[in-house]
Amino acid sequence: YALALVTFVSGSWLARPTLWPAMIFGMGSVLAPYFIMQPSFGFGIAASRTPNPTQARLRSLVAHTAFGVGLYVCAVGVSFVLRGHA
Repeated sequence: YALALVTFVSGSWLARPTLWPAMIFGMGSVLAPYFIMQPSFGFGIAASRTPNPTQARLRSLVAHTAFGVGLYVCAVGVSFVLRGHA
């Protein structure tokens, strides 16, 4: 997934990463569990068949938002290393 983000925003993003592309990518990646994983487990589209669909959706969104933040933090580390060796 991280490589997909760099592909979408361009490799120059790694030199000077910004938070929003990583956050948008992280939150957008929640579509995979909503439309592929959860239905395949019998939970319905976007957890519609679970006892509390709203809670399940929010938990997925929070997890994927944290993933976006993690992508940004790692990109900051990579940019630091790239500047140190340039």
